[in-house]
Amino acid sequence: MPGFKKILYPIALTDISPIVAPYVVLMAKQFDAEVHLLHVLRRFDWFVNTYVSDPPKPDFKRIASDFESELLAQARQMLDGFIARHFKEIRIGRAEVVSGTNYKQIIQYVESEKIDLIIMGTGTTLQKVMFGTVADKVSRLASVPVMLIKSGGSK
Repeated sequence: MPGFKKILYPIALTDISPIVAPYVVLMAKQFDAEVHLLHVLRRFDWFVNTYVSDPPKPDFKRIASDFESELLAQARQMLDGFIARHFKEIRIGRAEVVSGTNYKQIIQYVESEKIDLIIMGTGTTLQKVMFGTVADKVSRLASVPVMLIKSGGSK
């Protein structure tokens, strides 16, 4: 069985995050691996990058950019708190908060950091119906094994 030295946990910072965390800890301890955490926020610029000959007032592009920066900072604080609560006993390689398309950012991170294993939650049934799942896309596109943890709910 191959060893896993770098595990990526693409963390949603939602209700499923504490459900997935024990599996990440267990696998990290089992393989003496370092854990990487990646939280991806959807980019706001795609909301405002449409060309308009006479831009509206107020400047929505600036407002969206400021809002995105604030959300990134808040997500960073939430991630740091989550790490302090759930990952005291394991090595953290990196913990990043980025903006972009979630599955694309995850796949790029796997390649750039030479990740060996991805562990992630599957989301709720409603999320799957409305948006498809990030987990589905990642599991199809990833070049490394993906361990999926069910949310256990039908919300």
